[in-house]
Amino acid sequence: MLSDLFLEIKKENNNEEISDFLNILDCIYKNNEPEVDESTLKKLKIEKIENDLTIYGKNYPLFKMLYYFNEITLFNSEKESIIFLKNNNLNPSKTYFELDNFEKERLKELILNYAENKVPNIYKPFVKDLIFGNTYYFSKYNMELKEYVSNLNAVYKLKEYDIVKNCILKKEMPPKNLILKYKTDLSKSIDLFNKKLNNSKIREFSIDFNEKNFDCQYIYFKQSLWDKIKGWFFGEINGIYYPAIVNISYNNPKINYLKPFFILNDNEDEINVVARVPKLLYLKYGLTLNHIKLNGNHTYFGKWNIRNFKKILDV
Repeated sequence: MLSDLFLEIKKENNNEEISDFLNILDCIYKNNEPEVDESTLKKLKIEKIENDLTIYGKNYPLFKMLYYFNEITLFNSEKESIIFLKNNNLNPSKTYFELDNFEKERLKELILNYAENKVPNIYKPFVKDLIFGNTYYFSKYNMELKEYVSNLNAVYKLKEYDIVKNCILKKEMPPKNLILKYKTDLSKSIDLFNKKLNNSKIREFSIDFNEKNFDCQYIYFKQSLWDKIKGWFFGEINGIYYPAIVNISYNNPKINYLKPFFILNDNEDEINVVARVPKLLYLKYGLTLNHIKLNGNHTYFGKWNIRNFKKILDV
């Protein structure tokens, strides 16, 4: 995991500034709020903005940023997103960073009102905390830190560990060609996953948390010999991309955005698990999956003993 590399760099470099930078990156990576004072942020040239839009993709065209936001299904197509923006006198092709302050505030208000009308009444009070919050920007690149961390993680998954280390120590961007390679490979795995998802049954089970029962959805990939042979010829999903895929899955209409989603894979006598809890469920109920032997925060991973869980999952 990228956090392991953060720890390794910290041990190798007895430097307060590097240590502070790594602590912030680690918090962002783990979806935690950094606990850092203003002087440290200033020293690291990181800008904190409160009550900012927290939707990912601010360097993408607005219509893509809104369409691919999957915590709440805002639009069913890119065309719907474009029409919404045009009807509100906003240029769909602009990025969030290209808007002036008035346009940004107007967009935030529009998104909040639109999103609140999309969710059941019990979740309306939590939409604001879902969409807005503290954000941290790498002033050097006018880039949100979570995107910077995402790029570091992409290069880490390609096993270019020394490059990741060098980028962190010099506070530089990872090479664009490696980011492109990761995104290209990820796109191939997403296409393969979507084909499987469209041809597979979404199954359900439930979990208990804090004396409440939650319905969950999952897809189970049990590879036969024939599946493996097809994989040799047509390609197969690279396991390193499952954490990204489980998040992107909520863009598929087969996946209910208000239920946890699990991707299960056979691994000899164990099941590899990658799962995600919608943030609305976390905000309202505090729901996590740590109590069922999974690690993470919002996105979870781990291994389950296949004998113990086959009966529960009805597979």
